[in-house]
Amino acid sequence: MRDGSSRRGFLAGAAVTAAGLARAGQAPGRPKAAGAEGLMKRTVDEPMPARQVHLDFHTSEHIPDVGARFSKQNFQQALKLGRLKSINIFAKCHHSWSYYPTKVGRMHPTLKFDLLGAQIAACHEIGVECPIYYTVGWSANEAELHPEWCAREKNGAFSVSDYNLAAKPDEAKPYTSWKLLCPSGDYQQHILSQVEEICRAYPVDGFFFDIYQIDHVCYCENCRRRMKADGADPDDREAAAGNFARQYRDHMRAVRDLIARYHPKASVFFNGTPKTSRPGNFTYRLYEFNTHQDIEDLPTTWGGYDKLPLQSKIHLSLGTPVTAMSGKFHKAWGEFGGFKHADALKYEAASMIAFGAACNFGDQMHPSGEMDLETYRLIGEAFDYSQKIEEYGLKGVPVSRLGLWFTNDVDADQGAVQLLLDSHNDFAMARAGNLMGFETVVVPSGRTLTDGDADALNRFAASGGKLVVLAQGGLNRGGDRFALNVGASYEGPPRFRMDYTLVNPEVGQGLVSTPFLNYDAGLLCRPDAGTQVLARLREPYFDRTYGHYSSHRDTPYRLEDAAQPAVIRRGNVVWFAHALDRQYKQHGLRLHRQLFVNALRLVYRLPLVEAKLPSTARVSVLRQVAAKRTVIHLLYAPPIHRGEVESIEDLPALRDVELKVRMPYAFKKVYVVPGEQEVAVTPGREGLSVRVPEFRMHTAIVFE
Repeated sequence: MRDGSSRRGFLAGAAVTAAGLARAGQAPGRPKAAGAEGLMKRTVDEPMPARQVHLDFHTSEHIPDVGARFSKQNFQQALKLGRLKSINIFAKCHHSWSYYPTKVGRMHPTLKFDLLGAQIAACHEIGVECPIYYTVGWSANEAELHPEWCAREKNGAFSVSDYNLAAKPDEAKPYTSWKLLCPSGDYQQHILSQVEEICRAYPVDGFFFDIYQIDHVCYCENCRRRMKADGADPDDREAAAGNFARQYRDHMRAVRDLIARYHPKASVFFNGTPKTSRPGNFTYRLYEFNTHQDIEDLPTTWGGYDKLPLQSKIHLSLGTPVTAMSGKFHKAWGEFGGFKHADALKYEAASMIAFGAACNFGDQMHPSGEMDLETYRLIGEAFDYSQKIEEYGLKGVPVSRLGLWFTNDVDADQGAVQLLLDSHNDFAMARAGNLMGFETVVVPSGRTLTDGDADALNRFAASGGKLVVLAQGGLNRGGDRFALNVGASYEGPPRFRMDYTLVNPEVGQGLVSTPFLNYDAGLLCRPDAGTQVLARLREPYFDRTYGHYSSHRDTPYRLEDAAQPAVIRRGNVVWFAHALDRQYKQHGLRLHRQLFVNALRLVYRLPLVEAKLPSTARVSVLRQVAAKRTVIHLLYAPPIHRGEVESIEDLPALRDVELKVRMPYAFKKVYVVPGEQEVAVTPGREGLSVRVPEFRMHTAIVFE
């Protein structure tokens, strides 16, 4: 609060949001979405319910007495035990069966009553929202009855997900094994007719539409006709992908318009469209047709616990509220009898809130219709904790002096995120429209810069901003010259497959003084006069081949430096020859992370938060504008690899955690949550010192 009794911040400002939020004339959290004008959208100030379950019910026709043990009492008991505010329930499943009396689809053959209607009534009676699930991309019986509805490969074969078209009926079927359907033509009309039927029959809170996958391209007759009409060359995969994306966009627009006629305030979500792991989602902006973003992530087997920070920061910075969706399952969707421990669920829920997201855990109801109360007891334990902290996460947006440029290159972006998370350098998302709020911007190694992007970044550096650029991230899209002013001329790709780095003292803290290995060789450049070399390149004697090899693995390094450097600095700009982000994601070499951090520290001098924590701890800083507070979340629960699974099992305590904070906003009160116990703040020359005596799993320091 900015009055006479306020403490004043140490910085003039910090970037709170990314592309879209800092554009002229747009209030934070309320950007316009080009291409989706007129559609109802929630804002970060209107989050989804904080505690949710996604209830799967994909049930074979070969199972008898479906829903026979459903009871309102059991269903409501589960929702109350789980402390739920919302639950996604089901209208149509992956087997194509509907769970209500339908004239458009086909009701499950062994279901004898309106299960969907009974669930809606049970939810609304106790004040629980219940968006309705409807599958699109996977629908097994419809795929068999209507092969013309199926997505096709260029050669006319069915597009499939891990599906053996020649399998015999008694052959074992892999998980996630389905034929893919294309939401066009008659199938599109079928979907619209059934959605309208549901809209007319029930009080709808929202819809959850499943299986939207732009990572494949469809060549069905409908899509081929569209390509011909649009003049798109089927042999040009990029043109075909664009055509398919436009089909998806038209489909989603039609669904949204239909629902709005009956239920204008209903939430609508198309699952798969916000994922950063599918570059097409951002190339074609498929996410913008959602009222909010559900980030589906099973961290135990779907790539670990560090995908959520990038995805949540991107969508929150675009002004859209986020729900993080994990599962109660030990491994993956669809497990009956698979359970995470309550401690793991609790950590996941705390992490979701810490990164500004509402919480959702997936479950799957038994075909009998009876809810498993043990599942909801475990979820309830997790939500008991998240309920205590949710007001300090939701309605928050990431705030940082460090920006991460989003390249839409999966390995580069996620690798850069890993480097930053493991070194406790919290960040917000940076794009051309909001750079001036940052002190430093990290550009990952994805080669995606347009001329406009490069101009914006170069202007940022020329006006005093700092850039840390990784390998190809500094090149133009053609890959033949530097687009960023890094202080060197580009000489081309590496001469060898691997090489070595030898650091100079300026970036040598914590590193070895001899050459260390790069699993992928660096780009070649020639520094301009006046450009500082921070690390040198050592090349191997030769690549390992059958004709030339030495020892078991890597060829030793030459004894003289290469003419080209490994790391350079020109003024405010640092450039790495190596894609340390990709290498760190794949190989996890601590030397690479330390080199990155040492170079980053040369130009990034005023982080909002500095903390000495184990590398597996996480820091997230959120600004809640309406509540006039900044919240620093700390998380610690190191994942353990057991078999194929990355699990959370131990919740060790951390003691005497010291934070250095440079708060860019005035404040009157500092306290920790949960508990709202005030903590002492000690001013210093370079910031405020805050000490947390002890926390286990999660805590948050609130500057109000």
